[in-house]
Amino acid sequence: MSWLSTFNSSASVAPFSSWNPSHENPCKWDYIQCTSNGFVSDIKIRSINLPAIFPSQVLSFHFLEVLVLSNCNLTGEIPAFIGNLSSSLRILDLSFNALTGSIPPEIGRLSQLKQLLLSSNFFEGQIPKEIGRCSELQQLELFDNQFSGKIPEEIGQLTSLEIFRAGGNVGIQGEIPMQISSCKELVILGLADTGVTGQIPHSIGELKKLQTLAVYTANLTGEIPPEIGNCTSLEELFVYENQITGEIPSELGLLKNLKKVLLWKNNLTGEIPGNFGNCSSLKVIDFSVNYLYGEIPPSFENLGTLEELLLSENSISGEIPYYIGNFSSLKQLELDNNNISGVIPPTIGKLKELNLFFAWQNQLHGSIPTELADCQKLQSLDLSHNFLTGSIPNTLFNLRNLTKLLLISNVLSGGIPPDIGNCTSLSRLRLGSNRLDGPIPPEIGRLPSLSYLELSENQFTGSIPPAIGNCPQLEMVDLHGNNLQGTVPSSFVSLTGLNILDLSMNRISGTIPEDIGKLILLNKLILNGNNIDGTVPKSLGLCQDLQLLDLSSNRLAGLIPEEIGNLQGLDILFNVSCNFLTGQIPESFSNLSKLANMDISHNMLTGSLRVLSNLDNLVSLNVSYNNFSGVLPNTKFFQSLPPSAFIDNQELCTDRAACHLSGDHHGLKSIKKITIAIVLSIFMTMLIVTASIAIFIRTQGEICQKDDEENGLQWEFTPFRKLSFSVTDVVPRLSESNIVGKGCSSFVYRVETPSGQVIA
Repeated sequence: MSWLSTFNSSASVAPFSSWNPSHENPCKWDYIQCTSNGFVSDIKIRSINLPAIFPSQVLSFHFLEVLVLSNCNLTGEIPAFIGNLSSSLRILDLSFNALTGSIPPEIGRLSQLKQLLLSSNFFEGQIPKEIGRCSELQQLELFDNQFSGKIPEEIGQLTSLEIFRAGGNVGIQGEIPMQISSCKELVILGLADTGVTGQIPHSIGELKKLQTLAVYTANLTGEIPPEIGNCTSLEELFVYENQITGEIPSELGLLKNLKKVLLWKNNLTGEIPGNFGNCSSLKVIDFSVNYLYGEIPPSFENLGTLEELLLSENSISGEIPYYIGNFSSLKQLELDNNNISGVIPPTIGKLKELNLFFAWQNQLHGSIPTELADCQKLQSLDLSHNFLTGSIPNTLFNLRNLTKLLLISNVLSGGIPPDIGNCTSLSRLRLGSNRLDGPIPPEIGRLPSLSYLELSENQFTGSIPPAIGNCPQLEMVDLHGNNLQGTVPSSFVSLTGLNILDLSMNRISGTIPEDIGKLILLNKLILNGNNIDGTVPKSLGLCQDLQLLDLSSNRLAGLIPEEIGNLQGLDILFNVSCNFLTGQIPESFSNLSKLANMDISHNMLTGSLRVLSNLDNLVSLNVSYNNFSGVLPNTKFFQSLPPSAFIDNQELCTDRAACHLSGDHHGLKSIKKITIAIVLSIFMTMLIVTASIAIFIRTQGEICQKDDEENGLQWEFTPFRKLSFSVTDVVPRLSESNIVGKGCSSFVYRVETPSGQVIA
């Protein structure tokens, strides 16, 4: 009652309405239990917000056996005189609070303590070695705190210990003490997400009752000790995300009770032990992100209870075994990023529980088996970056649970069947870099959940179906590099969640929809390499999230809208080169302070470049083949640009000193001569302007095409800060001999620039 009086919230007091001080004793109060003699033995309060500190008052209850104050938002520290309950306290549960400080050494006086649960608080300091005196302790849970230092060797004195969990304390360091092997009753050992180092002790094999070993996301090194094969009760081995080396010990095949073995993201080498097939209880195997090689062992055929087989990012070779169809409980099959060859066995259609199948980045060939359509629970299918041929089976689109279909970079041919409209759960459809042809089926418009539509670098023809505008969840539409014609569908402006729209390198004509500014979440708009005419829509200024705008190599005319300068987020690229744009650079362009790359070359733009002088983040600028005039801005950036960035601007003076001299000379001319020159200029302009425009229109496309031919492959260069090298310093060195690794979507090269700078 004294502790209750410290609460300053009626909401906190309300749950204790049964606590009446007029009662003879508290034995009938909520959360309280007493001995037969009427002494308080149990206090159990869970999940009630108590804005108070630890109730030191209860430490005067000399018969108290159970004190549970869990998930109550308690603050403060555990008082040192907790040791006064040495003769009675069996359970102390203060988990899921906001307690601070360290565990007092006096905790070692609790000789009867069986459960000490202090997880999910803010305790710090070391685990006290005095804990070893709690000789009756069976359960010690300290996870998710701020403990540091080494695990005390005295832990080995807890011969009755069954559960020891101290994960989520990144400050815990040092090796797992070998004395842990003295805890013969240990069932769970959890040290995940700590700084534990060294090797799993060889003495681990003495723990015959151990069921769960969880030391993942730590700093373990060395090899998995073969003695682990003596842990005959082991069901779960979780040591992923460490730096463990060597081979997977064949002794793991002795563990008949093993259900889950997760060794992913280590430095394991060698082949998968053939005797793993003896672990007939296995449900989950995850050896991903290691350096394993060889084939999937034939003995795996015996793993009839397997639910997950995850071998991604290794060097596994051979074929997908035919017996894969025997895994009737298999839910996830991840074989991606390996050297697996052969065909996908038709037996895979027997996997009625399969919901995920990844085999991308391998050497698979043959066709996609139609039997995959029998996997009615399939949700994600990714077979990208292989050598698969043939057509996409129509029956795949009858899978009512399929959300992701990725077949990027294969040799698939034929068209997309109209049956795609049946697959209403589809959210990602990525078929880029194949040989698919024919029209894009309008039935795609019947996919209400579609968010990613990528059909790029194929041979699709015809018009873009306006029905695609009926997919309200679309975030990316990438149709670049096809033979599409027609116009940009006006229905696209209803895709208000669209982030990326790439229709480049097609034969699209017509105009850009005037109200494209309704796509306020648009991040990248790429329409280059088409036959689009008309003007640049002013409404683009409403697309405040736009970072990349590429309208180059089209037939756009008129002025660059002043509204483009309102795009404060435009930082990657603004490219309107190879068009027929006229007028001056808008004054509002001085606001594009984040812009890194601008290309406005091959147009008919006029005026000065003064407005660009304050764009401090520019790393690339091309204004060539226009009619700019005046003097270059006197900035370090403009001084560092190559002459090719300004070529064929007859009135543009690139040498400031020469410009000033020229200005003084002309200042001495008489008014009469100037007047005559102006009259003659006007007269000559009227004679040749018509012919000039006609020649320009005819040659403009030829000039841009010639530039493309001279440069060979077109490289997209997207720097995120100012750089001291150019694209031409890098591209010639992107050779196979310079490959140093592989990222999540492409190769990584080591390049030394002409200036001696080494970059990746």
